[in-house]
Formats: sequence, structure tokens, C-alpha cells
Amino acid sequence: MRPCFIVMSIFNRTKDITLNDAINITRTTENTVLVDIRTKEKYKKDHIPGSINVPFNNIKTIHSRIPDTDTRLYIYGDEYTRPLKYARSFRKEGYHNIVSAGRIEDHHVREYK
Repeated sequence: MRPCFIVMSIFNRTKDITLNDAINITRTTENTVLVDIRTKEKYKKDHIPGSINVPFNNIKTIHSRIPDTDTRLYIYGDEYTRPLKYARSFRKEGYHNIVSAGRIEDHHVREYK
């Protein structure tokens, strides 16, 4: 069983960090962007300041928002739009430097504790 798990993890090319860490990194590091993959309506209602909205159902718009495919994308979503699930779509668009930053709910829980 263990070798199967190792082989599967080799093919998982998406890194995973906390949303708080992603916020700090994108505020201090060049060529990084915090991307909210939730719908426009959810983004307008609540989002992380400094993030941009590239809805999961309209990922092709990313090229007009972030033309440099070498940009490191820190993507976050919510309980319905999980970043790891949509990382493959960003890779299909030519972006390969992708980090899953979790869900906005997790950020708010930590923020208000």
C-alpha cells in the first residue's frame, strides 16, 4: 500500500499551504498572485484584499488578468470550489506554478480566534 501512495504523491504537482501564509507571501514576493476561484457574486460579497477573481467556471479569463504563465498562483476557494480540484484547469491553461491556499472559511476561522 505504501508504494502506491508514494507513486500517487509524485504526480501531485500542486503544493499546499495555508491561506494566511499565501497572503503573506503574495504581499511580499514579486511575480506571485492570490487568486480567488469562487464565483463573481461570492467574491463581491467577501474576498481577501489584494486577491483577484478568476472564477472556476471561467478560468480562461486568467490570460487577460495574468499574462505571464510563470507567475506563481496561490489559489483559494470555499467549501464548494476546492483549489486542488481546479489546479488541473490552470495547468491546462499553461500555468504550472500553482499553490493551493485552501478555503476562505479556514482563513476567517483563524482570523477571528
